[in-house]
Amino acid sequence: MRSVFLLSIPALALAAPPVAPRITQLVFSGSGCPNDSGSVKSDVAVLGDSAGVSFGQLRGDSTDNCAVHIQSTGGSQGWQVAVTQITYEGDVVLRGASELDTYTQIFWSDNAANTGVLTGGLTCAGPEIRDYVTVRSSTADLKWSRCTGADGNPGILNVNFRPVVQGDYGSYDFKHASWKLQWRQC
Repeated sequence: MRSVFLLSIPALALAAPPVAPRITQLVFSGSGCPNDSGSVKSDVAVLGDSAGVSFGQLRGDSTDNCAVHIQSTGGSQGWQVAVTQITYEGDVVLRGASELDTYTQIFWSDNAANTGVLTGGLTCAGPEIRDYVTVRSSTADLKWSRCTGADGNPGILNVNFRPVVQGDYGSYDFKHASWKLQWRQC
């Protein structure tokens, strides 16, 4: 007879808080999403287990960056949140010996020195990649927000995405980014 042992993890430690904070402001900047362009739209109204944005003009053939700053309030008091995974989707063309590298910096404004970097990418060994692709990066080095106070504000989440094309030829047209979030009580 085989014994099976299950590790019990409290459900609240991995779930979103009872009341997730609502997004009150979305600010963006960078060569891939100029702040006066209206080219970034939030997919959700709250920071729950995930968040995401759609891009209107994050495209190019060398490099760009798009920094998204998310402010929220009204969540349950006594919680922290961190980004665990980032997924980017869009059209990519690579020819010959080329690659597309992705770099994402994540930090909270009140602790900007504690920045995490997630990397991902695609490599073309030839002759060509021409497809709608998904590039996913995850991390175990979580950068936690401050503990939400009475206003339910975890702080300003900053996500700076930079695609870089290297090699013979490449282009990108990213349409969407999504972030998986993990919450814990503090």
